[in-house]
Amino acid sequence: MLVLIVLPHFYPVEAQAEPVSFHWRAIYEAKTLQNSKLRYGEDRSNQTETEPTLRLNVRGFKDEPVSFFSELELIQKRKRQTGSGGNTTDTLNFNQLWLRVDNLLLPETELRLGRWLLRDEREWLVDENVDGVHARFGDALKTAVGVGRVNYWQRNLLDSHTRGDKTTLLMLFSRYGINPQWRVGGYSFWQYNRAAEGDRQLNMGLRSWSPPQAPVSHWLDIGAVRGQKARQALRGYALDGGVTLTFKQIALRPRLTLGYAWGSGDRDGDNISRRYRQTGLQGNEARFGGLAKYKIYGDTLDPELSNIHILTAGVGVNITDRLSLDVIGHYYRQDRLGQQVKNSTALQAKYDRLSTKKLGSALDIVAGWRASPHIRIEASAAWFAPSSRFYNGSGQRSEHASSASSWWLKAGIQF
Repeated sequence: MLVLIVLPHFYPVEAQAEPVSFHWRAIYEAKTLQNSKLRYGEDRSNQTETEPTLRLNVRGFKDEPVSFFSELELIQKRKRQTGSGGNTTDTLNFNQLWLRVDNLLLPETELRLGRWLLRDEREWLVDENVDGVHARFGDALKTAVGVGRVNYWQRNLLDSHTRGDKTTLLMLFSRYGINPQWRVGGYSFWQYNRAAEGDRQLNMGLRSWSPPQAPVSHWLDIGAVRGQKARQALRGYALDGGVTLTFKQIALRPRLTLGYAWGSGDRDGDNISRRYRQTGLQGNEARFGGLAKYKIYGDTLDPELSNIHILTAGVGVNITDRLSLDVIGHYYRQDRLGQQVKNSTALQAKYDRLSTKKLGSALDIVAGWRASPHIRIEASAAWFAPSSRFYNGSGQRSEHASSASSWWLKAGIQF
């Protein structure tokens, strides 16, 4: 799919101090996923989505002791899949509406009430809007606590079914700034679903992180999951770490990234699930020095960190201050040989012979362009080459499954 977008140029205008400000943003996003069932030849299943979006942000009394913020999105989502007709859905999403109070009882404190965006570094734990209460306090040692639900209030104002989630969230995040380029901390993220046989899940762990703008940046997450899922105890572990080296004294400022991630898998004959589970609210997206976000575990397969080993290597350059390019490779291998859990990856292979732990390898090419302070364009092209365990059919002479690919583009204008 080829998308050509011609955008006007906006010149910055000196901002005026106003009690309430309004910001509009027009966004166009297009995604394709080809061979989503890992078949061969004529049997391939493809998916295409486009999302024209108009977003309105309203901010009131910024930097005052009491302030507020709201965000609404009007989206027209169009989906098309092989073997079925396309469909169009209009949504009016109520993303955020919160009241913020600063330094109410103690200095360096912040309290938010309402629907707010919760997002951690690399979106490894959560990237979701939560309804509830959120408090943050501290200076060198920053601690955030919160309680709430996702979609306790109606999310899509045009659809009354998008409210009433039964899962309660409790969260605690704490981090200490060793210096401006290095933070360490820990977290605890608890979920309880009283409508699903008492399912509960506690994700907890330690992390170390530095921003990708530094000459040497890194990330390290050591996590564990406890709880109960479908009346089975959870006992999983995960590790995700890596480093990015940026050579700022060289033309194009090249950067090299190396990473390794592991999520534990189930053991044979064990009644306890030892498969690590992420929160289910994660985005798994980040920047590694470039101008575009991309999936940290690969765009086409897009796996959850569960029963898997992932090796990552990437190179990138900033061609100009406004244009970046990254090329990233991934290698995937299961921790324990077993069937792929439904919805744990973007690809759902029907014929899996379980002949090897190797799942395959992937290549992502990601570009980011800041045409002006008001215009952003991000795009990626990605491929996944499956291992020999995936076939086109159940017969012994069936062909190996062919590669899958995905394409993604996002353009935004702020005015």
